[in-house]
Amino acid sequence: MARTRGRVARPEKNVGDAAEPHVKFIKPQAPEVLMQIPFARGSILTQPFGANPQDYAQFGLNGHEGLDFIPQGDDKKVYAVESGIVTQDVDDPIQGKAYGIHVGIFVPVNRRLWTYAHLAENYVQKGDRVLRGQLIGLMGDTGNARGAHLHLGLRTTDPNGKPINLSNGFKGFVDPAAVVKQLNGLEQAVLDRANVAQPWMPVNNTAALWRFAQANGLQDQQTDEIPFTYNGEPYIAQVFNKGIVYVKVGDWGNIKYISK
Repeated sequence: MARTRGRVARPEKNVGDAAEPHVKFIKPQAPEVLMQIPFARGSILTQPFGANPQDYAQFGLNGHEGLDFIPQGDDKKVYAVESGIVTQDVDDPIQGKAYGIHVGIFVPVNRRLWTYAHLAENYVQKGDRVLRGQLIGLMGDTGNARGAHLHLGLRTTDPNGKPINLSNGFKGFVDPAAVVKQLNGLEQAVLDRANVAQPWMPVNNTAALWRFAQANGLQDQQTDEIPFTYNGEPYIAQVFNKGIVYVKVGDWGNIKYISK
């Protein structure tokens, strides 16, 4: 069950004493709209990977070790960019040091470890399995943050989730931009849900997705219907032998499918 934690009061920090890299928040003159996750209605990039090397050299980094985002609009809810297992669950901003309240999610199939930092609230627990698009927290300014924003970090790992390439100049972090762009898209959301769906369930031969699949030669169903949310809108997907069918709830005349 999700849990909500409020922010914990923290003393002012001396940036030079930070045990982890100081994450500097910079609001651009002309924000660039990039994607729909980690925020439901779109994200604005405020600091790219590798930026401001002069600020990060003191921490042994060649530049900013992630991406900083603020949401389009006022919705500060943070959603997972990829399905995985929670391996870091830090609720105390003092314990979290520079990252404050933060969450780490390991993706075994792709050997990726995501860090969501500076949260005001954390809704997951260590060991939880989360899906892409699942609500995991609320954007904040805990830790070393100048202004509320989300710091999103990405490291590649070994099969056990241990970060590798720690001497790459960014302590193992790599630029997440291309991966996040790839993960943004309705078809990727459908595929991600299909990959973690429950096995075959009893057939409902009156359902719109089942009828569509039969009419298009997709053969037998392999999962039950899979509800999910994309850009704040409800969708349903279902896996069949030869494709994955999906539709926005209520838009039954516009069913689509992805061939296997």
